[in-house]
Amino acid sequence: MTPAIDRAARTADPTWQREWRWLSVVLAVLAGWASWGHWTWRLDQTVHDAAQLTWTRGAPDDIVIVAIDDASLEAIGRWPWRRAIHAQALTLITEARPRSVLYNLLMTEPDSDPAQDQLMSEALARSARVVLPVGHAVNSLGQGHELLPLPAFRAHALLAHADVTLDVDGVLRHAWLHAGTRRVSYLHPALALMQVGSAGDQGASRLQRTGMPQTLLPAPTASAPEAAWLHTDRMAIRFLGPPGRIRHVSMAALLRGEVPARTFTGRDVLIGVTARGLADTFLTPVTSQSTGMPGVEVTGQLLANLRHGGALFTVPRPVQAAIAATLVLLLGWSFQTVTPRKALAHAVALSAGALTGSWLLMAFDIWWAPFSTVLVAMLAYPVWSWRRLEATAHALQDELDLIAQDPLAAKGQQPAPRAGDLLDQRTAALRHAGAQLREARQLLADTLTALPDAVLVADADGRVTQANRQAAVMGGHDESTAILGRPLTAVLAELTPVEAPSWDLLFQRVASQPGGGIADDERAQLASVTTEASDLQGRQYLVHLVPMRPPAGSDDEDVWPDETRRPGGVIVCATDVTELRHAEMQRQELMGFIAHDIRSPQASLLALVELQQMGHGPSPDEALQHIESLARGTLDLCEELLQVMRAENRPVTLQRTDLHSLADECIDEVSLRAQLKDVTLQRTWDGERRQPAVVDGYLVHRALVNLLGNAVKFSPAHSTVTVSIATQEGHHVIAVQDQGPGIPTSELGRLFRRYERVEQGRPSRLPPGIGLGLVFIDTVARRHGGRVVVDNQPGSGARFALWLPVASAAPHTAG
Repeated sequence: MTPAIDRAARTADPTWQREWRWLSVVLAVLAGWASWGHWTWRLDQTVHDAAQLTWTRGAPDDIVIVAIDDASLEAIGRWPWRRAIHAQALTLITEARPRSVLYNLLMTEPDSDPAQDQLMSEALARSARVVLPVGHAVNSLGQGHELLPLPAFRAHALLAHADVTLDVDGVLRHAWLHAGTRRVSYLHPALALMQVGSAGDQGASRLQRTGMPQTLLPAPTASAPEAAWLHTDRMAIRFLGPPGRIRHVSMAALLRGEVPARTFTGRDVLIGVTARGLADTFLTPVTSQSTGMPGVEVTGQLLANLRHGGALFTVPRPVQAAIAATLVLLLGWSFQTVTPRKALAHAVALSAGALTGSWLLMAFDIWWAPFSTVLVAMLAYPVWSWRRLEATAHALQDELDLIAQDPLAAKGQQPAPRAGDLLDQRTAALRHAGAQLREARQLLADTLTALPDAVLVADADGRVTQANRQAAVMGGHDESTAILGRPLTAVLAELTPVEAPSWDLLFQRVASQPGGGIADDERAQLASVTTEASDLQGRQYLVHLVPMRPPAGSDDEDVWPDETRRPGGVIVCATDVTELRHAEMQRQELMGFIAHDIRSPQASLLALVELQQMGHGPSPDEALQHIESLARGTLDLCEELLQVMRAENRPVTLQRTDLHSLADECIDEVSLRAQLKDVTLQRTWDGERRQPAVVDGYLVHRALVNLLGNAVKFSPAHSTVTVSIATQEGHHVIAVQDQGPGIPTSELGRLFRRYERVEQGRPSRLPPGIGLGLVFIDTVARRHGGRVVVDNQPGSGARFALWLPVASAAPHTAG
């Protein structure tokens, strides 16, 4: 599933999260219960046995096994041996002064020769450090009884039980430290050896005389007979390794005198049968199915645990259950914030971690059963997936219901129901709805691109989610993708608002929406903010900020009609009003110009009339001359104003025109003024040649007349004004060259400014009738897609060239 659907499943229905928390608790209780009840005992033992076989240990050198092995049977003879042989072996070991001796044979029957038993009894008495086993048997009536050594032997040895209990799979993993009847209990042979070794020189005989502390074992029920066999103090055996880990000495080699006495000095000596077919062998975690470990070596390895502190510590059942429940609970709660792939990874990681951890703990002699945690962890994932799919199905249906309420989606044709399960049907419906929304989004993107203004859409966190290219250019970028995802304040950082010191304050004003009682459209209108802004390049914008309604189904959507809340986002529309503000400035300049330069001649006329009325004015002829001059200046000024306004606002009408003929007409129109100043107008082309061009003949005619008029005006008497027409770099070039004073270099930038002029090389504010001619010429050139080029030589004249494109395109707008 997609991440969006996954988030919908987790967030659209909060009850799902509460339900899963409770299910996590149930799974944790199940894991604890399974661990407490050892439901996974067989699986746990596979890990236990593998770890025991992996983490083997070196055998201590203070334990020696005297083995009645195959070589001994071959050398001494068939079994059973005479008691004298056993007495001889015990005597040899006793002479080496061992710490303790276990003779792991049930000597319950007397020998046919009483002298043999007497020899064995005397050997036991000389040793005083021997432990003999006590067996247990059940007769045909189900009554149990002890299998005790002969009384003569019991008097000189410490008795220990030979009870061995296998697990249900036939493997020996534990030992009972105490076993016996309700009347008396016996130590395990390994524990008895430690008791004998700690009793000093008196050994087992002293323990027998003083009375070894006995553990009386209670019967399972009050009606159980005294002979019932009981055991307690179960202890897990930490095996050192496979059979043969403890040092073995052959009985035959001992009797032949081949074993040095120091082999047994100060050591625990265990005498037992290891021969195949004769020894009592047991399957253990460190043996295979085809081989077993002799009972005497099992006792030796348990003795090593007790004497050297390597006993296996089994984690108590309550602690195991608590650990399993805690791990499963943490796993379940982690599922709430992860994707399905990560949830599976978590379950697998916990399972593998539990198995590996249990296996590693065995290296430190700690056993923790892992499989209750493993199985419930692997069960948690399908349970979580099932509940998550249910929640996802409900979330998809809720989302489809919300999309169906959208006007854009409602108009679309809904797909026919398809075969499949419920989730497949809803997924298909959501795909269809997603396609509709993508189409709507694309339509929105195309609409934003087509808009002439810069438009940005930001979400509730203030990050740009939609923008057109105009907005990107406004922010100093080439493409809109460069600003998507960025904070809106960063995108607008180049603009300085007028209504507030910063954009953040304006956004807060947008967010401070009015309360209930008014309609949504009125609310949005009241919350919108409009401000002017300018950038570092001097461009000016009119910026409109409008709050957006939160998405349908969101938490804020419920409180929109009645409460003040954070908006779902903001729409920013910025209109470039630089040209408009420039036009307003021009209009203000024009009004100031009219107020000054047209009002001034009229004031002079009124002053002249008042002087005439007072009888102090000039003569009538002089007065008429003054009136004519003022009226003509005002008329010329109005004419220039009209020309500039026509050049800026009149539609450009392109038509095929002969530039030579047009220039001839202009020269004829200015020729009278040139004759009055004795200025010669000179052509540079043949009168019979033609140079066709597609231009607005009226505007180009007026522009060329203005150029000629200015050239004649500033040319001295007896000079020449030259008019040339040529084609250069894809342009028609119409040039007018005079022989006047020229223009100072520092003043070239003021030539085409409104209401300023350069006269005789000195700039000044425009007197009546002066200053708009060059503005008109520049406007005509720009509206044709051309330009005006000035070639200036101060003191030698100036050359103004009107460059017009040869392939004239559509008319250009003014400004």
